[in-house]
Amino acid sequence: MGCLLLLGGVLYATGTIHTWREHRQLDRACGGNLAPSRIRTALGSERVGASDTKEDGALASCEATTRNGGKTLTFRLRWGPGDERMMKFLGRTHPSGYNSPLSPLGSWPGVLREEAGATSASLWLRCDRKDHRSLIVETRIEGGPGAVTAPAPAQREKFAAVAVATAEKAAGSFGCDQVRGGSFAGLGGSPRKKPVTLAEARGTCAALRPTESSARRLGLGHVWEARASGTAPVEDCVLTTEADPQLPAFSLSAYYGPFAEGYSEQVTPRVAGKQGVQKDGWRVWATAKCPGTETRALYVLSGVVGSDAEGTSGVPVKKDDPGFRTEALTAFARQSAERHHCAELALP
Repeated sequence: MGCLLLLGGVLYATGTIHTWREHRQLDRACGGNLAPSRIRTALGSERVGASDTKEDGALASCEATTRNGGKTLTFRLRWGPGDERMMKFLGRTHPSGYNSPLSPLGSWPGVLREEAGATSASLWLRCDRKDHRSLIVETRIEGGPGAVTAPAPAQREKFAAVAVATAEKAAGSFGCDQVRGGSFAGLGGSPRKKPVTLAEARGTCAALRPTESSARRLGLGHVWEARASGTAPVEDCVLTTEADPQLPAFSLSAYYGPFAEGYSEQVTPRVAGKQGVQKDGWRVWATAKCPGTETRALYVLSGVVGSDAEGTSGVPVKKDDPGFRTEALTAFARQSAERHHCAELALP
C-alpha cells in the first residue's frame, strides 16, 4: 500500500497524472471530434486540457486551453443555418454595419476572419441526411502573448489545420461528405490591412474594375479584397473612399448554401425574392441557382453606415447614384456566380 501511495505521489509531482488527464479530455471533448495533435501544435503547448460547453442548438461545443490559461481554442458543431449565432460568429449582425471582410480558408469550403486578438474559421459540410443538409463547424483561437496583433502566416496555417481536421472528423461522425480541399495556399490575413486601388483589384473585387470611373465620381477609389475562390461559402469585397482607404462605404458579399439562408433569415429578412433594390436602405441584391444546394446563392450590396446606425446618413460618398450600386452588384454577382458554377442568375 505504501508503494502505491509513493508511486501516486511521484506521478502527481511529475505532472504525469495531469498530462494523462488532459490527453483524455482532448480525446473525449466535442464527442471525440477534435484532433489533439493539431490542437497542441496550434496552441504551442503539450499541456492542453479540454472541456465540453453547453450551447443551445449545438450538436457539440467545447474549448481547449493551455494549462497556464494563455490561449484558448473553442469549437462548435451545428446544423446550419440554425439561429442568429451563425451570422454573429462571422460578424454579420446588421445589414448596414461594418463587416470585417472574410478571406477563403485556402481551397477548403470555409472562410477565415481576423480580429484584434482572435482568429475564427467557419466550414460548411454537405450531409446525406434529408432533414439536415448542412453541417457548420466553427473554430476560434484567442488569447496568449501578442494577442492584439494578427497571427503570423505560419501560426495562421496551424489554426486553419485545426479547423479542417475537426471538420474531417465531424464529417465521419454525422454522415457528411468528406471535406474537399487540400491546400492552404494563399491563406491570407484580413483584407482590410492591404487596401488596393480599384484599378489594381485582382481578387474578389476584380469584377468592379470597369466601374472605376463611376466609383471615383462618388469619391470611391480603394477596395479591401481577398483571393477569389470557387470554394469559399462567403466572398467579400469592400469599397472604401479615395481620401481614406480605411473608411468603408459599400460592402458587397456573396453567400452560398446555409450562409445565404442564414443571412436572409438572421440579418435582413427584407431581402426577399430573387432580386431587388431597397432604396431607403441603400441595398441591392441578386440570387442564383448553384450546384450541391437547394438554397439560392445571395449577392448583396449594402451601404456601410456604422455598426448601430440606421438610415443612409452615414454612407461616406459624395452623392447618391443608384445606377452605380446596381452596376457594381451586377458585375460582382456575375463573376462570383461563374466561379461557383451557378446558373439562373436573377439580377436587379
